[in-house]
Amino acid sequence: MTELRPNQQDGGTPEASIGVLVAEGHPREDAALASALRVRGIRPEMATNAEDALALVRAGGVDLVIARQGLPGRDGVDLLAELRQHSPAVRRVLLSDTCDPAVTREAVNRAGVAYLLPASWTDAALDDVCRGLSRRGRSNASPASTMRFPGIVGSSPALRELLHLVERVARTESTVLITGETGTGKELISRAVHEASSRRDNAFCAVNSAAFPETLLESELFGHLRGAFTGASSNSKGLFERAHKGTVFLDEVGEMPLSMQAKLLRFLQTGEIRPIGADRVHYVDVRLVTATNKNLETAVSEGLFREDLFYRLAVIPMHVPPLRERKEDIPLLARHFLARMVERSGTRVKEIDGDALEVLTAHCWPGNIRELENVIERCVALCPGECIGVGDLPRRLREGPPRSAPAQEVESLPGLERKHILETLDRVGWNRRRAAEVLQISTTTLWRRLRQFGIDTDGRTHRGAPLGG
Repeated sequence: MTELRPNQQDGGTPEASIGVLVAEGHPREDAALASALRVRGIRPEMATNAEDALALVRAGGVDLVIARQGLPGRDGVDLLAELRQHSPAVRRVLLSDTCDPAVTREAVNRAGVAYLLPASWTDAALDDVCRGLSRRGRSNASPASTMRFPGIVGSSPALRELLHLVERVARTESTVLITGETGTGKELISRAVHEASSRRDNAFCAVNSAAFPETLLESELFGHLRGAFTGASSNSKGLFERAHKGTVFLDEVGEMPLSMQAKLLRFLQTGEIRPIGADRVHYVDVRLVTATNKNLETAVSEGLFREDLFYRLAVIPMHVPPLRERKEDIPLLARHFLARMVERSGTRVKEIDGDALEVLTAHCWPGNIRELENVIERCVALCPGECIGVGDLPRRLREGPPRSAPAQEVESLPGLERKHILETLDRVGWNRRRAAEVLQISTTTLWRRLRQFGIDTDGRTHRGAPLGG
């Protein structure tokens, strides 16, 4: 059978061979795809229709099938769905002519595809499939995860473009500023930059800049000597020293106090750190990646963020799109979270039905991927059967925005976030620490949000701002 030797491309020792079958059905495209796969060390078996493909799979030796959506005689999704029933160990990739969310949902929900490859594939997209084979071999992948970056799931154009940028950025040593709304996965992107870089074998250290008071943040980043301050009973290495030759990720860098911003700027200019209480500096080799959900240019104009530091951090800016801008990834993510929960806890819930996926896809997700994960976890905990249906989803998702409301009256994203914070505070009796835990943000960030939205800590409005969304 046609084969790829998994670690051959990565320079490692060859492992067990993997059989690859391509069901294309278009002679010109057949030849182009086969040639591109051979260049990557894969000698694929080709089938021109679904029946031939099924016969070859039954003959044995096939580990992965790439099937075109518009396969002559039978749709590629139908073929992959049948393979899922009769040959579940065979991994399935759909060669799709469209980014239609309905096609994506069907491919994931009915056929359990592992990856969606555009019919007008690029070298980078095809590399995703090949890397997935070389790194994972016959292991079961999470549904539709991006094979080169485990944990990052999706096949939307917006996500593919972002990940192609990650690979280009990873080859540099420049500082990176990742922007995006809360819950979009900025830390996962920062880890992807690290894993794709030459620093991958060294430490990746992450810290939330808003989670520490100023003095403790300085110690966390630069370290301290014994006796430097009350409670400093021993010497402690800071994050930058622990990550020597690796990567440091500073989340919520926009919340960093101005005095700390000056110290971070000096480090970027010199590469030197001075632990608290030390009289000497020493050099460390660290790649810095930062992230924020704030508009730092606005913060600069308001005097809340140093302009010189902003330009140092934003050498390479990267924006993570909100979930509402990559709706075709929602079914893939939902199934990914379900599969992960099944693996961790052995829950009886195994599937999400098509109608429930439609509802999930229609939701605007102000909390982004983090909100979706929490919804799936809730459904898994409360679902009485083996399949999550519409009735198992939270009411706010099932009901959606009022049908009679004019388009201009649908709540804005800030309004939805404000409403979500108020509802959370009400549920926890206005305990800000508990609310911050539920919202998965720091108490400092919550305090800033309350000020921003005009909410006093006792539930009254601030400076007359309305309590409504």
